[in-house]
Amino acid sequence: MIDFREIPDDGEVWEQFARDFLAETGFQIETSPDRGADGGKDLLVTERLEGKMNTYPFRWLVSCKHFAKSRKSVSEQDEPNIRERLESFRADGFLGFYSTLPSAGFNTRLMALRNENKIRDYRILDSREIENLLIRIGYSKLMMRYFPDSYKCIRPLHNLFGKYEPLACAVCGKDLLEELYRKEYQAIIVVDQTYNKDYSKDFVHDFYWVCKGDCDRKISERIRSTPKHADRWEDISDLDIPLKYLSWLFAQMNSIRSGKTVYDDTAFEKLKHFIGAMAQRVFREMTELERERLTGLREFGIF
Repeated sequence: MIDFREIPDDGEVWEQFARDFLAETGFQIETSPDRGADGGKDLLVTERLEGKMNTYPFRWLVSCKHFAKSRKSVSEQDEPNIRERLESFRADGFLGFYSTLPSAGFNTRLMALRNENKIRDYRILDSREIENLLIRIGYSKLMMRYFPDSYKCIRPLHNLFGKYEPLACAVCGKDLLEELYRKEYQAIIVVDQTYNKDYSKDFVHDFYWVCKGDCDRKISERIRSTPKHADRWEDISDLDIPLKYLSWLFAQMNSIRSGKTVYDDTAFEKLKHFIGAMAQRVFREMTELERERLTGLREFGIF
């Protein structure tokens, strides 16, 4: 889904991307990429690991390899002397940041080094893992910066609220936003409502988002088992279409404004959560200038 060939193959921009990606995912950057001989490391990063009694830092030596254009795997020959490189930089583990896959032989070598206690740990972030995180967990700013053409073709989740807000199925807990990347038309919203005598007004008592099939049947049965309660539903994949989402949102606003629809407090809070969570798919990421403007508006009490 992401064309890693958008990044030049000289390696410099790939190292910068690795630095920004790892910083975004919570690593502390000790040394950034620079020109010249690096002694077998491109980056040094640390993370805080949680123990039973305390937390402690774990230092990773990061090696960046960008072979997207040739599509060749990263081999043992591309990554020599791993143990010596870790010792030289007093690193605890080896982290490969690759735009392709490691070779089977290289994977076996890393596993042997760890099993023989010659290195404490290793991790490979290959193209598939990097793509998975970029698209599904709200790192759209990195996509806009480093993969602008791919960004135009893909609709990633946008981190609008400072952290990702999942849309968990009310029955099984599956994240329905992530599922949209696998298959469409597999989830719905379900409204639990009653009507007045002449059906001129409806009262919304609860609001759910669920997988189609067993999950939505369980919710529908629960609703219909309560006297006078009925359910209505809408496909989440339809609401993933920007114009449809906006039309649906206006319809909710008009219905509430006219007094035709009355929400219970719980249902209204769930409606707001759904609107915000879906916005991560439908809306675009804010630019840095827009974020600064928003901060200014907040300071003046306008937003």
